[in-house]
Amino acid sequence: MAMSEIWVSESLVCIFLALPLFRPFFKALWPLDGLVWLPFIAMIILAGLFPAYGFRPECLPIMLFTLFYNTANLGPLVSSIRSQPSDAFRDRNNLLTAFAFIMLGATAFTMYAFSSRIGDYPQSKTGPARLLKLPASNSGKEYYLQIYGPFQAGRPVIFMVPPEIGASASIELICVELENKGYTIVTYSRKDFDFPYIDEDGKKHFSLIAKMPGYLFAFVRGTRIASANDRGKVLEAERRTDIEYLLPRINNLLSETSYGEMPPVILAGYGAGGSALVYLNAEGGFTSDNNMLGIIAIENRLWSSFETESPDLPRILSTRGFSYRGFQGLLDRLPLILPRTLKRAEALPPANLPVLYLIGGGALKHPSLDYGMGKNPYQAIFDTLRLAPGPSAMATIIDASPLDYQDFPLTHPVYSFSLAKAKNAAKTVGDTASIIGNYASMLLERSVQAAEPDIYDPWLPVTIIPPLSPINGSLYVESKIMTWLNFPETGASTGSTAPAE
Repeated sequence: MAMSEIWVSESLVCIFLALPLFRPFFKALWPLDGLVWLPFIAMIILAGLFPAYGFRPECLPIMLFTLFYNTANLGPLVSSIRSQPSDAFRDRNNLLTAFAFIMLGATAFTMYAFSSRIGDYPQSKTGPARLLKLPASNSGKEYYLQIYGPFQAGRPVIFMVPPEIGASASIELICVELENKGYTIVTYSRKDFDFPYIDEDGKKHFSLIAKMPGYLFAFVRGTRIASANDRGKVLEAERRTDIEYLLPRINNLLSETSYGEMPPVILAGYGAGGSALVYLNAEGGFTSDNNMLGIIAIENRLWSSFETESPDLPRILSTRGFSYRGFQGLLDRLPLILPRTLKRAEALPPANLPVLYLIGGGALKHPSLDYGMGKNPYQAIFDTLRLAPGPSAMATIIDASPLDYQDFPLTHPVYSFSLAKAKNAAKTVGDTASIIGNYASMLLERSVQAAEPDIYDPWLPVTIIPPLSPINGSLYVESKIMTWLNFPETGASTGSTAPAE
Protein backbone atom coordinates (compact mmCIF):
# COMPACT_ATOMS: atom_id res chain seq x y z
CA MET A 1 0.00 0.00 0.00
CA ALA A 2 1.42 3.37 -0.96
CA MET A 3 1.91 5.81 1.89
CA SER A 4 -0.62 8.59 1.92
CA GLU A 5 0.72 12.13 2.21
CA ILE A 6 -1.45 12.87 5.22
CA TRP A 7 0.14 10.01 7.15
CA VAL A 8 3.34 12.05 7.58
CA SER A 9 1.52 14.74 9.57
CA GLU A 10 -0.53 12.15 11.45
CA SER A 11 2.64 10.25 12.42
CA LEU A 12 4.24 13.44 13.76
CA VAL A 13 1.16 14.05 15.89
CA CYS A 14 1.34 10.55 17.39
CA ILE A 15 5.09 10.87 18.11
CA PHE A 16 4.69 14.30 19.72
CA LEU A 17 1.88 13.01 21.93
CA ALA A 18 3.67 9.79 22.88
CA LEU A 19 7.11 11.18 23.83
CA PRO A 20 5.92 13.14 26.91
CA LEU A 21 4.06 10.01 28.07
CA PHE A 22 7.30 7.98 27.86
CA ARG A 23 9.29 10.61 29.77
CA PRO A 24 8.78 9.22 33.34
CA PHE A 25 10.10 5.80 32.28
CA PHE A 26 13.35 6.88 30.55
CA LYS A 27 15.98 8.86 32.50
CA ALA A 28 17.49 10.10 29.24
CA LEU A 29 14.29 12.09 28.67
CA TRP A 30 14.15 13.69 32.15
CA PRO A 31 16.37 16.69 31.33
CA LEU A 32 14.41 17.50 28.15
CA ASP A 33 11.99 20.09 29.52
CA GLY A 34 11.10 21.10 25.97
CA LEU A 35 9.04 17.90 25.66
CA VAL A 36 6.17 19.66 27.44
CA TRP A 37 5.67 21.72 24.24
CA LEU A 38 5.16 18.72 21.97
CA PRO A 39 1.44 18.17 22.78
CA PHE A 40 0.80 21.84 22.00
CA ILE A 41 2.66 21.53 18.68
CA ALA A 42 0.68 18.35 17.94
CA MET A 43 -2.54 20.29 18.45
CA ILE A 44 -1.38 22.96 15.98
CA ILE A 45 -0.52 20.29 13.37
CA LEU A 46 -3.93 18.66 13.84
CA ALA A 47 -5.67 22.00 13.44
CA GLY A 48 -3.70 22.58 10.24
CA LEU A 49 -4.87 19.28 8.71
CA PHE A 50 -8.42 20.59 8.29
CA PRO A 51 -7.66 23.60 6.05
CA ALA A 52 -5.00 21.59 4.20
CA TYR A 53 -6.99 18.38 3.58
CA GLY A 54 -10.57 19.44 4.23
CA PHE A 55 -12.83 18.12 6.96
CA ARG A 56 -11.25 14.97 8.40
CA PRO A 57 -13.77 13.28 10.75
CA GLU A 58 -11.32 10.51 11.62
CA CYS A 59 -9.08 13.14 13.25
CA LEU A 60 -11.77 14.38 15.63
CA PRO A 61 -11.17 11.71 18.36
CA ILE A 62 -7.43 12.39 18.54
CA MET A 63 -8.13 16.12 18.41
CA LEU A 64 -10.37 15.75 21.48
CA PHE A 65 -7.71 13.67 23.23
CA THR A 66 -5.10 16.33 22.42
CA LEU A 67 -7.28 19.08 23.89
CA PHE A 68 -7.63 17.17 27.18
CA TYR A 69 -3.93 16.36 27.09
CA ASN A 70 -2.95 20.02 26.71
CA THR A 71 -5.37 21.04 29.46
CA ALA A 72 -3.74 18.57 31.85
CA ASN A 73 -0.31 19.72 30.69
CA LEU A 74 -1.04 23.41 31.27
CA GLY A 75 0.94 23.63 34.54
CA PRO A 76 4.25 22.30 33.15
CA LEU A 77 3.74 24.46 30.06
CA VAL A 78 3.44 27.61 32.20
CA SER A 79 6.55 26.59 34.11
CA SER A 80 8.43 26.20 30.84
CA ILE A 81 7.34 29.69 29.74
CA ARG A 82 8.75 31.05 33.02
CA SER A 83 11.99 29.09 32.43
CA GLN A 84 11.31 27.04 35.56
CA PRO A 85 12.04 23.28 35.55
CA SER A 86 9.12 20.98 36.29
CA ASP A 87 9.46 17.56 37.87
CA ALA A 88 5.72 16.88 37.95
CA PHE A 89 6.07 14.11 35.34
CA ARG A 90 7.97 11.93 37.92
CA ASP A 91 4.94 11.90 40.20
CA ARG A 92 2.51 10.90 37.45
CA ASN A 93 0.21 8.03 38.39
CA ASN A 94 1.14 4.88 36.46
CA LEU A 95 -2.51 3.90 36.04
CA LEU A 96 -3.30 7.32 34.58
CA THR A 97 -0.36 7.02 32.19
CA ALA A 98 -1.51 3.57 31.07
CA PHE A 99 -5.00 4.96 30.46
CA ALA A 100 -3.52 7.84 28.41
CA PHE A 101 -1.57 5.33 26.29
CA ILE A 102 -4.74 3.30 25.67
CA MET A 103 -6.69 6.40 24.64
CA LEU A 104 -3.84 7.55 22.39
CA GLY A 105 -3.67 4.13 20.76
CA ALA A 106 -7.44 4.00 20.18
CA THR A 107 -7.63 7.49 18.68
CA ALA A 108 -4.49 6.94 16.58
CA PHE A 109 -5.91 3.66 15.22
CA THR A 110 -9.12 5.46 14.21
CA MET A 111 -7.10 8.18 12.52
CA TYR A 112 -4.95 5.75 10.53
CA ALA A 113 -7.71 3.25 9.73
CA PHE A 114 -9.89 5.89 8.10
CA SER A 115 -7.24 8.20 6.64
CA SER A 116 -6.97 8.98 2.94
CA ARG A 117 -6.08 6.15 0.55
CA ILE A 118 -5.57 8.20 -2.60
CA GLY A 119 -1.92 7.13 -2.74
CA ASP A 120 -3.14 3.78 -4.08
CA TYR A 121 -5.13 5.30 -6.94
CA PRO A 122 -3.92 5.76 -10.56
CA GLN A 123 -2.76 9.22 -11.52
CA SER A 124 -3.76 11.18 -14.61
CA LYS A 125 -1.92 10.22 -17.79
CA THR A 126 -1.98 13.79 -19.11
CA GLY A 127 -1.12 15.74 -15.98
CA PRO A 128 -3.24 17.89 -13.68
CA ALA A 129 -6.57 19.35 -14.74
CA ARG A 130 -6.69 22.64 -16.59
CA LEU A 131 -8.23 25.40 -14.50
CA LEU A 132 -10.18 28.16 -16.18
CA LYS A 133 -12.13 31.07 -14.72
CA LEU A 134 -15.16 32.15 -16.72
CA PRO A 135 -16.45 35.71 -16.81
CA ALA A 136 -19.08 36.40 -14.17
CA SER A 137 -22.62 35.75 -15.33
CA ASN A 138 -25.30 38.43 -15.46
CA SER A 139 -26.25 37.47 -11.92
CA GLY A 140 -22.67 38.03 -10.73
CA LYS A 141 -21.94 34.33 -10.15
CA GLU A 142 -18.33 33.27 -10.62
CA TYR A 143 -17.54 29.89 -12.19
CA TYR A 144 -14.28 27.95 -12.34
CA LEU A 145 -13.91 25.10 -14.86
CA GLN A 146 -11.76 22.03 -14.27
CA ILE A 147 -10.91 20.24 -17.53
CA TYR A 148 -9.43 16.73 -17.44
CA GLY A 149 -7.86 15.59 -20.71
CA PRO A 150 -7.43 17.41 -24.03
CA PHE A 151 -10.12 18.70 -26.35
CA GLN A 152 -9.69 16.64 -29.53
CA ALA A 153 -11.90 16.08 -32.53
CA GLY A 154 -13.81 12.82 -32.11
CA ARG A 155 -12.85 12.45 -28.42
CA PRO A 156 -16.07 12.27 -26.38
CA VAL A 157 -16.72 14.80 -23.63
CA ILE A 158 -18.52 14.24 -20.31
CA PHE A 159 -19.90 17.38 -18.68
CA MET A 160 -20.05 16.61 -14.96
CA VAL A 161 -22.28 18.69 -12.66
CA PRO A 162 -20.70 18.30 -9.20
CA PRO A 163 -22.49 17.18 -6.03
CA GLU A 164 -23.56 19.63 -3.33
CA ILE A 165 -21.82 17.58 -0.62
CA GLY A 166 -18.12 17.77 -1.41
CA ALA A 167 -18.51 19.64 -4.73
CA SER A 168 -16.03 19.07 -7.56
CA ALA A 169 -13.22 18.39 -5.08
CA SER A 170 -14.97 15.13 -4.13
CA ILE A 171 -15.02 13.69 -7.68
CA GLU A 172 -11.44 14.34 -8.77
CA LEU A 173 -10.53 10.63 -8.77
CA ILE A 174 -13.67 9.77 -10.74
CA CYS A 175 -12.74 12.40 -13.33
CA VAL A 176 -9.13 11.20 -13.51
CA GLU A 177 -10.22 7.59 -14.10
CA LEU A 178 -12.67 8.63 -16.82
CA GLU A 179 -9.93 10.70 -18.44
CA ASN A 180 -7.64 7.66 -18.42
CA LYS A 181 -10.41 5.67 -20.11
CA GLY A 182 -10.39 8.09 -23.05
CA TYR A 183 -12.87 10.83 -22.17
CA THR A 184 -12.45 14.55 -21.70
CA ILE A 185 -14.16 15.61 -18.48
CA VAL A 186 -15.41 19.12 -17.83
CA THR A 187 -16.64 19.96 -14.36
CA TYR A 188 -16.79 23.16 -12.38
CA SER A 189 -17.20 24.84 -9.03
CA ARG A 190 -19.07 28.01 -8.20
CA LYS A 191 -18.06 30.64 -5.73
CA ASP A 192 -20.53 31.23 -2.89
CA PHE A 193 -22.34 27.95 -3.58
CA ASP A 194 -20.00 24.95 -3.70
CA PHE A 195 -18.17 23.71 -0.61
CA PRO A 196 -15.34 23.76 -1.33
CA TYR A 197 -14.93 25.69 -4.54
CA ILE A 198 -11.64 25.55 -6.45
CA ASP A 199 -10.34 28.78 -7.96
CA GLU A 200 -8.22 29.25 -11.10
CA ASP A 201 -5.04 28.70 -9.06
CA GLY A 202 -6.23 25.33 -7.77
CA LYS A 203 -6.78 26.61 -4.24
CA LYS A 204 -9.70 25.09 -2.34
CA HIS A 205 -11.91 27.47 -0.38
CA PHE A 206 -13.84 26.07 2.60
CA SER A 207 -15.68 29.24 3.57
CA LEU A 208 -19.22 27.86 3.15
CA ILE A 209 -19.24 25.19 5.85
CA ALA A 210 -22.36 26.80 7.37
CA LYS A 211 -24.33 25.71 4.28
CA MET A 212 -23.60 22.01 4.75
CA PRO A 213 -26.38 21.35 7.32
CA GLY A 214 -28.92 22.75 4.83
CA TYR A 215 -27.58 20.50 2.06
CA LEU A 216 -27.74 17.46 4.35
CA PHE A 217 -31.25 18.37 5.53
CA ALA A 218 -32.50 18.50 1.94
CA PHE A 219 -30.65 15.32 1.00
CA VAL A 220 -31.94 13.26 3.94
CA ARG A 221 -35.46 14.62 4.45
CA GLY A 222 -36.27 16.28 1.14
CA THR A 223 -38.86 13.64 0.16
CA ARG A 224 -40.60 13.64 3.55
CA ILE A 225 -40.81 17.20 4.90
CA ALA A 226 -41.89 20.23 2.91
CA SER A 227 -39.29 22.58 4.40
CA ALA A 228 -36.46 20.23 3.38
CA ASN A 229 -38.10 19.72 -0.01
CA ASP A 230 -38.18 23.50 -0.53
CA ARG A 231 -34.43 23.61 0.08
CA GLY A 232 -33.98 20.83 -2.45
CA LYS A 233 -36.01 22.66 -5.07
CA VAL A 234 -33.84 25.75 -4.56
CA LEU A 235 -30.73 23.61 -5.10
CA GLU A 236 -32.21 22.18 -8.30
CA ALA A 237 -32.99 25.69 -9.54
CA GLU A 238 -29.43 26.82 -8.76
CA ARG A 239 -27.91 23.90 -10.66
CA ARG A 240 -30.24 24.54 -13.58
CA THR A 241 -28.93 28.11 -13.73
CA ASP A 242 -25.37 26.74 -13.76
CA ILE A 243 -26.09 24.31 -16.60
CA GLU A 244 -27.86 26.87 -18.77
CA TYR A 245 -24.97 29.32 -18.33
CA LEU A 246 -22.09 26.86 -18.74
CA LEU A 247 -23.16 24.59 -21.60
CA PRO A 248 -23.01 27.28 -24.35
CA ARG A 249 -19.57 28.34 -23.14
CA ILE A 250 -18.32 24.76 -23.05
CA ASN A 251 -19.63 24.31 -26.58
CA ASN A 252 -17.59 27.35 -27.61
CA LEU A 253 -14.49 25.69 -26.17
CA LEU A 254 -15.29 22.43 -27.95
CA SER A 255 -15.75 24.18 -31.29
CA GLU A 256 -12.09 25.21 -31.12
CA THR A 257 -10.97 21.60 -31.73
CA SER A 258 -9.42 20.63 -35.04
CA TYR A 259 -11.78 20.44 -38.03
CA GLY A 260 -14.23 22.59 -36.07
CA GLU A 261 -16.26 19.42 -35.53
CA MET A 262 -18.20 19.25 -32.25
CA PRO A 263 -17.35 16.08 -30.31
CA PRO A 264 -20.20 14.08 -28.75
CA VAL A 265 -21.22 15.14 -25.23
CA ILE A 266 -22.62 13.02 -22.40
CA LEU A 267 -24.23 14.86 -19.47
CA ALA A 268 -23.73 13.63 -15.91
CA GLY A 269 -24.92 15.24 -12.70
CA TYR A 270 -24.83 14.51 -9.00
CA GLY A 271 -27.63 15.37 -6.60
CA ALA A 272 -29.54 18.49 -7.55
CA GLY A 273 -27.43 18.75 -10.71
CA GLY A 274 -28.66 15.34 -11.85
CA SER A 275 -32.25 16.37 -11.19
CA ALA A 276 -31.75 19.63 -13.11
CA LEU A 277 -30.46 17.66 -16.10
CA VAL A 278 -33.47 15.33 -15.94
CA TYR A 279 -35.97 18.20 -15.89
CA LEU A 280 -34.20 20.09 -18.68
CA ASN A 281 -34.20 16.89 -20.72
CA ALA A 282 -37.93 16.45 -20.07
CA GLU A 283 -38.54 19.93 -21.47
CA GLY A 284 -36.58 19.18 -24.65
CA GLY A 285 -33.54 21.20 -23.63
CA PHE A 286 -31.14 18.58 -25.01
CA THR A 287 -31.27 16.76 -28.33
CA SER A 288 -28.91 14.53 -30.27
CA ASP A 289 -28.81 17.28 -32.91
CA ASN A 290 -26.68 19.45 -30.61
CA ASN A 291 -24.32 16.53 -29.86
CA MET A 292 -25.94 15.66 -26.52
CA LEU A 293 -26.28 11.87 -26.41
CA GLY A 294 -27.68 11.04 -22.98
CA ILE A 295 -27.84 11.75 -19.26
CA ILE A 296 -26.70 9.99 -16.13
CA ALA A 297 -28.22 11.27 -12.86
CA ILE A 298 -26.25 10.16 -9.81
CA GLU A 299 -27.77 10.05 -6.34
CA ASN A 300 -30.48 12.57 -7.07
CA ARG A 301 -33.91 12.80 -5.45
CA LEU A 302 -36.08 14.63 -8.05
CA TRP A 303 -37.32 17.02 -5.34
CA SER A 304 -39.45 18.97 -7.81
CA SER A 305 -41.56 15.84 -8.35
CA PHE A 306 -43.11 16.27 -4.87
CA GLU A 307 -45.71 18.72 -3.65
CA THR A 308 -47.03 19.75 -0.24
CA GLU A 309 -49.75 17.67 1.33
CA SER A 310 -51.16 19.12 4.56
CA PRO A 311 -54.27 17.47 6.09
CA ASP A 312 -57.29 19.67 6.71
CA LEU A 313 -58.17 20.05 10.39
CA PRO A 314 -61.88 19.88 11.35
CA ARG A 315 -63.44 23.24 12.15
CA ILE A 316 -65.18 23.56 15.54
CA LEU A 317 -68.37 25.62 15.34
CA SER A 318 -69.69 28.00 18.02
CA THR A 319 -72.45 26.63 20.27
CA ARG A 320 -75.17 28.37 22.27
CA GLY A 321 -73.79 30.22 25.28
CA PHE A 322 -70.09 29.78 24.53
CA SER A 323 -67.77 30.99 21.79
CA TYR A 324 -64.91 28.87 20.47
CA ARG A 325 -63.39 31.64 18.35
CA GLY A 326 -60.11 31.81 20.27
CA PHE A 327 -59.66 28.06 20.16
CA GLN A 328 -60.71 28.00 16.52
CA GLY A 329 -58.09 30.62 15.68
CA LEU A 330 -55.42 28.45 17.33
CA LEU A 331 -56.53 25.45 15.27
CA ASP A 332 -56.44 27.53 12.08
CA ARG A 333 -52.80 28.39 12.79
CA LEU A 334 -51.83 24.83 13.70
CA PRO A 335 -51.03 23.78 10.11
CA LEU A 336 -48.46 26.60 9.98
CA ILE A 337 -46.72 25.17 13.07
CA LEU A 338 -46.79 21.45 12.27
CA PRO A 339 -44.34 20.08 9.68
CA ARG A 340 -45.97 19.93 6.27
CA THR A 341 -45.89 16.52 4.62
CA LEU A 342 -45.37 15.71 0.95
CA LYS A 343 -46.91 13.61 -1.73
CA ARG A 344 -45.59 12.66 -5.12
CA ALA A 345 -46.77 15.06 -7.82
CA GLU A 346 -48.82 13.80 -10.75
CA ALA A 347 -46.39 15.11 -13.38
CA LEU A 348 -43.16 13.14 -13.73
CA PRO A 349 -40.23 14.03 -16.00
CA PRO A 350 -40.28 12.06 -19.29
CA ALA A 351 -36.99 11.09 -20.92
CA ASN A 352 -36.26 12.56 -24.34
CA LEU A 353 -32.60 11.57 -24.41
CA PRO A 354 -31.81 8.29 -22.58
CA VAL A 355 -31.48 8.70 -18.81
CA LEU A 356 -29.66 6.39 -16.40
CA TYR A 357 -30.29 6.88 -12.67
CA LEU A 358 -27.37 5.68 -10.55
CA ILE A 359 -28.53 5.32 -6.93
CA GLY A 360 -27.35 3.85 -3.64
CA GLY A 361 -27.88 0.21 -2.76
CA GLY A 362 -30.10 1.20 0.16
CA ALA A 363 -32.87 1.92 -2.33
CA LEU A 364 -33.45 -1.82 -2.74
CA LYS A 365 -33.19 -2.54 0.99
CA HIS A 366 -35.47 0.27 2.17
CA PRO A 367 -38.34 -1.09 4.32
CA SER A 368 -40.88 1.20 2.63
CA LEU A 369 -41.03 0.15 -0.99
CA ASP A 370 -44.74 0.99 -1.18
CA TYR A 371 -45.00 2.99 -4.40
CA GLY A 372 -46.57 6.43 -4.17
CA MET A 373 -46.19 6.96 -0.40
CA GLY A 374 -42.98 8.99 -0.60
CA LYS A 375 -41.34 7.16 2.31
CA ASN A 376 -38.46 5.90 0.22
CA PRO A 377 -36.06 8.74 -0.72
CA TYR A 378 -35.83 7.26 -4.23
CA GLN A 379 -39.61 7.05 -4.64
CA ALA A 380 -39.83 9.60 -7.45
CA ILE A 381 -37.19 7.70 -9.44
CA PHE A 382 -39.09 4.42 -9.07
CA ASP A 383 -42.31 6.11 -10.15
CA THR A 384 -40.58 7.82 -13.08
CA LEU A 385 -39.29 4.47 -14.32
CA ARG A 386 -42.77 2.98 -14.06
CA LEU A 387 -44.94 5.81 -15.34
CA ALA A 388 -43.01 8.44 -17.31
CA PRO A 389 -42.50 7.90 -21.05
CA GLY A 390 -39.11 7.68 -22.71
CA PRO A 391 -35.93 5.59 -22.41
CA SER A 392 -34.84 5.40 -18.78
CA ALA A 393 -33.08 2.93 -16.53
CA MET A 394 -31.83 2.59 -12.97
CA ALA A 395 -28.56 1.07 -11.80
CA THR A 396 -27.20 0.46 -8.32
CA ILE A 397 -24.16 -1.15 -6.76
CA ILE A 398 -25.94 -3.16 -4.10
CA ASP A 399 -23.45 -2.49 -1.27
CA ALA A 400 -22.83 1.18 -2.13
CA SER A 401 -23.86 4.01 0.18
CA PRO A 402 -25.09 7.34 -1.24
CA LEU A 403 -21.61 8.88 -0.88
CA ASP A 404 -19.71 5.94 -2.38
CA TYR A 405 -20.26 7.22 -5.93
CA GLN A 406 -17.85 10.04 -5.13
CA ASP A 407 -14.20 9.85 -4.03
CA PHE A 408 -15.13 9.43 -0.36
CA PRO A 409 -14.38 5.67 -0.07
CA LEU A 410 -10.74 6.55 -0.75
CA THR A 411 -10.46 10.10 0.59
CA HIS A 412 -12.80 9.71 3.61
CA PRO A 413 -13.31 5.97 4.28
CA VAL A 414 -15.14 6.70 7.54
CA TYR A 415 -18.21 7.82 5.55
CA SER A 416 -18.49 4.51 3.72
CA PHE A 417 -17.95 2.57 6.95
CA SER A 418 -20.60 4.51 8.85
CA LEU A 419 -23.21 4.48 6.06
CA ALA A 420 -22.81 1.09 4.41
CA LYS A 421 -20.06 -0.90 6.17
CA ALA A 422 -19.27 -2.43 2.78
CA LYS A 423 -16.13 -4.58 2.73
CA ASN A 424 -14.93 -3.31 -0.65
CA ALA A 425 -16.27 0.25 -0.60
CA ALA A 426 -13.01 1.59 -2.08
CA LYS A 427 -13.71 -0.33 -5.29
CA THR A 428 -16.89 1.66 -5.89
CA VAL A 429 -14.76 4.64 -6.98
CA GLY A 430 -13.46 2.63 -9.94
CA ASP A 431 -16.88 1.03 -10.44
CA THR A 432 -18.54 4.46 -10.60
CA ALA A 433 -16.12 5.58 -13.31
CA SER A 434 -16.71 2.29 -15.16
CA ILE A 435 -20.50 2.65 -15.00
CA ILE A 436 -20.37 6.24 -16.28
CA GLY A 437 -17.80 5.35 -18.94
CA ASN A 438 -19.62 2.19 -20.07
CA TYR A 439 -22.92 4.02 -20.35
CA ALA A 440 -21.20 6.74 -22.39
CA SER A 441 -19.55 4.10 -24.64
CA MET A 442 -22.89 2.43 -25.31
CA LEU A 443 -24.46 5.80 -26.17
CA LEU A 444 -21.55 6.55 -28.51
CA GLU A 445 -21.86 3.20 -30.24
CA ARG A 446 -25.59 3.71 -30.78
CA SER A 447 -25.04 7.21 -32.16
CA VAL A 448 -22.42 5.93 -34.64
CA GLN A 449 -24.69 3.08 -35.75
CA ALA A 450 -27.58 5.51 -36.20
CA ALA A 451 -25.56 7.92 -38.37
CA GLU A 452 -26.85 8.12 -41.96
CA PRO A 453 -24.42 6.62 -44.50
CA ASP A 454 -25.05 9.42 -47.02
CA ILE A 455 -23.51 12.04 -44.71
CA TYR A 456 -20.33 10.04 -44.16
CA ASP A 457 -17.24 12.13 -44.82
CA PRO A 458 -13.88 10.28 -44.77
CA TRP A 459 -12.08 13.53 -43.99
CA LEU A 460 -13.92 14.06 -40.71
CA PRO A 461 -12.42 12.62 -37.51
CA VAL A 462 -13.71 9.24 -36.38
CA THR A 463 -15.58 9.21 -33.10
CA ILE A 464 -13.54 7.48 -30.41
CA ILE A 465 -15.53 4.80 -28.56
CA PRO A 466 -13.64 3.77 -25.40
CA PRO A 467 -13.92 0.04 -24.57
CA LEU A 468 -16.21 -1.23 -21.82
CA SER A 469 -14.72 -1.87 -18.37
CA PRO A 470 -15.77 -4.63 -15.93
CA ILE A 471 -17.72 -3.80 -12.78
CA ASN A 472 -16.30 -5.41 -9.63
CA GLY A 473 -19.30 -4.80 -7.36
CA SER A 474 -22.69 -6.47 -7.47
CA LEU A 475 -24.53 -4.37 -10.03
CA TYR A 476 -28.32 -4.36 -10.35
CA VAL A 477 -30.07 -2.73 -13.30
CA GLU A 478 -33.74 -2.06 -14.05
CA SER A 479 -34.41 -0.87 -17.56
CA LYS A 480 -37.32 0.58 -19.48
CA ILE A 481 -36.99 0.47 -23.28
CA MET A 482 -33.19 0.63 -22.95
CA THR A 483 -32.67 -3.09 -23.65
CA TRP A 484 -29.25 -2.30 -25.15
CA LEU A 485 -27.76 -1.70 -21.69
CA ASN A 486 -25.15 -4.39 -21.08
CA PHE A 487 -22.71 -3.67 -18.27
CA PRO A 488 -19.85 -6.20 -18.07
CA GLU A 489 -19.13 -7.16 -14.49
CA THR A 490 -17.23 -9.56 -12.32
CA GLY A 491 -19.79 -9.46 -9.47
CA ALA A 492 -23.37 -10.70 -9.25
CA SER A 493 -25.69 -10.95 -12.23
CA THR A 494 -27.45 -7.90 -13.62
CA GLY A 495 -31.21 -7.54 -13.50
CA SER A 496 -33.07 -6.29 -16.55
CA THR A 497 -36.69 -6.00 -15.55
CA ALA A 498 -38.70 -2.81 -15.14
CA PRO A 499 -40.18 -1.98 -11.71
CA ALA A 500 -43.42 -3.76 -10.95
CA GLU A 501 -46.68 -1.95 -11.52
